[in-house]
Amino acid sequence: MKVIEAAAAHLGTAVPGSPALLAAFPGGDARTGLSTLISLILVLLCGAVLLAVFFIYRHTVGKMRRTTLMEDYRKEAEAYEKSGKFVSAAVLYESHLKEREKAAELYERGGDYRQAASLYDLLGMSGKAKEMYRECGDFESAAEVSVLEGDYEEAAKLYHSAGKKIDAATMLERAGRKLAAVRLYRESGEYRKAAQLLDEEGMLREAAEMFGIPLRDKQIGDCIDEFYAYALKLERAGERQAALEVFRAIDRSDPLYRDVKERLGALAPSAAGEEERVQGTTLRSFIRGSRIEPKYALKLWIHILKALQEGYRAGRACGSLSPDTIVIDARNAISFLPQSVSPVYVSPEALKGEKPDACSDIYSAGIILYEMLMGNLEGLGSARVSDAVEDVPEWLDEIVLRCIRKVRQDRYSGIETVFSDMKNLSEKRRGSTGPK
Repeated sequence: MKVIEAAAAHLGTAVPGSPALLAAFPGGDARTGLSTLISLILVLLCGAVLLAVFFIYRHTVGKMRRTTLMEDYRKEAEAYEKSGKFVSAAVLYESHLKEREKAAELYERGGDYRQAASLYDLLGMSGKAKEMYRECGDFESAAEVSVLEGDYEEAAKLYHSAGKKIDAATMLERAGRKLAAVRLYRESGEYRKAAQLLDEEGMLREAAEMFGIPLRDKQIGDCIDEFYAYALKLERAGERQAALEVFRAIDRSDPLYRDVKERLGALAPSAAGEEERVQGTTLRSFIRGSRIEPKYALKLWIHILKALQEGYRAGRACGSLSPDTIVIDARNAISFLPQSVSPVYVSPEALKGEKPDACSDIYSAGIILYEMLMGNLEGLGSARVSDAVEDVPEWLDEIVLRCIRKVRQDRYSGIETVFSDMKNLSEKRRGSTGPK
């Protein structure tokens, strides 16, 4: 002890338990600090020993055990594959052996196309992924792969196969095939989007007609802003008469709405000029906001149908039939203005681009008769004339309803059949109420 103390004195330090150290920490604090230091050193040493043991184990025994286990998994997977249990083998290759491409191939061979598609997709093998998605009927996922590849046309086809017409239309639009996109948007009921694309393509008249389709069964008061936008499109497309009628309807609903009166003032002279070229007054003047008495309405309607028949024989083209294009002169002769009409009077098949025929004109004539009897078209499709107007026989209501059926096969095929049915129904009704 004396030797240690002498060495410590020579070095200028104190050894544990020496009087110098004890003097530096009165009351035994030196012993406590020394014990703590020794404990900390022991803990660190133990930790280092454990880490060394773990490291050695991991790189020797542990590695050997993992290698053995992986070999066991591989042997099991190979056995499954050899026996034709491809999906069971694929599970081992995917979850334990981490060989995803091999697993995908085995899922494919085992008929689990969805799992195969997911792995091929994860591996970036887009061609195989789409093939597998198609095999399992997941066309939407296959389309999403095509979108990531930038192949929008193929994506459109796949979305269409999946029944996703709007997504297909969006892809066609991105591919630059706007007119094809218009068709799908229209089939999906996205008329506004279809109209927008037609507008972008410079097809202003078609755009206006497309925009007006969803307005056919709506009341102006419920969506006046949309009718105003529709009228603007008609005016921009050069459909001045049709635009004029929509603006007039808006004005009747709300006389203070925006600049409608100014637009009416600008459009009306043009409309008046058209009427002057054909001497007489348009039918619109007779039914502007008021009903025509049923017996006079029917008489005038029959007169219009006969004028149509004469026009057909003289080579008049079908279509362009509305209260604004039917002119009645002082001798009650009927003539027709060759101009565009509001889509509300156009048959469904003509709106789809089919060439109008006599059946299409019958549809228009039925709408016109409804308006003559009701005074407006606000209840079209929901109100029966005989329920709303007195003195309208039920058989005439049946004529109107058959004329305006959406499906052309359910409509009268020609004006002759209208007259024949009118005669039969009226005589049958009179017979049922006459003496027995």
